[in-house]
Amino acid sequence: MSKLDHTLYAFTQDNPGGPVLQYVDDEPAPIELSTDPAGNPTRAGLIGYAIAYAIAFGAAAYFLLI
Repeated sequence: MSKLDHTLYAFTQDNPGGPVLQYVDDEPAPIELSTDPAGNPTRAGLIGYAIAYAIAFGAAAYFLLI
């Protein structure tokens, strides 16, 4: 869903021709695993996911054990 870019509007509201109205997509891009042209996950993508899950698990364990 698109929404008005309030930052751009605020910076340009004093323009003699009127403010610039720009709509931006407010939905974040989906996070996907990196794949090669054949569709197989890359080694770097798998290592990145392993590191991310290890950090997330470590942070959750840290806060649960405090």
